[in-house]
Amino acid sequence: MSEFMNALVSENKNNMIPKEYDWFEPLIGDWDFDYYAADRHVEGEWLFRRVLEGIAIEDLFICPSRATKETNPQPDGEYGVALRIFNTETKCYDMTYVCSKYIKLLEVKKENERIVCTVKNKPTNKWVFSEITNHSFRWQNITVLDNEEWHINSNVYAKRKI
Repeated sequence: MSEFMNALVSENKNNMIPKEYDWFEPLIGDWDFDYYAADRHVEGEWLFRRVLEGIAIEDLFICPSRATKETNPQPDGEYGVALRIFNTETKCYDMTYVCSKYIKLLEVKKENERIVCTVKNKPTNKWVFSEITNHSFRWQNITVLDNEEWHINSNVYAKRKI
């Protein structure tokens, strides 16, 4: 397994990603999070790494967390992986998210201080990273309504693991 991990994971950003487009750099590392949707709360974890000689960002989204899945099983929980590769032509990221229930293709752009991931075959669905600091970030699953207002389906509040 170590050969696979050594070939996959990269410590450095590839030079084909301009510094001003290295939007995911603050997220590299390990995070614990609280997931909220309606009256529901689940603890999870999110792990981000540079991969493929530094040309991509890969993450593992684990909800419920490995530490809580036995005591708080979730029938609709997700253990998913996302891969984001910088597109030098469009100056945004092409993204694929895969879990046991579906595969989604997304386009990722920076809008002000937010990283907005738009589902390609359903652009009214967005996944948004915001309030990013070295120690925390917020992620939201959003549906854009007909009047252009954003309806928040779920929130994730993440804190960096110590």
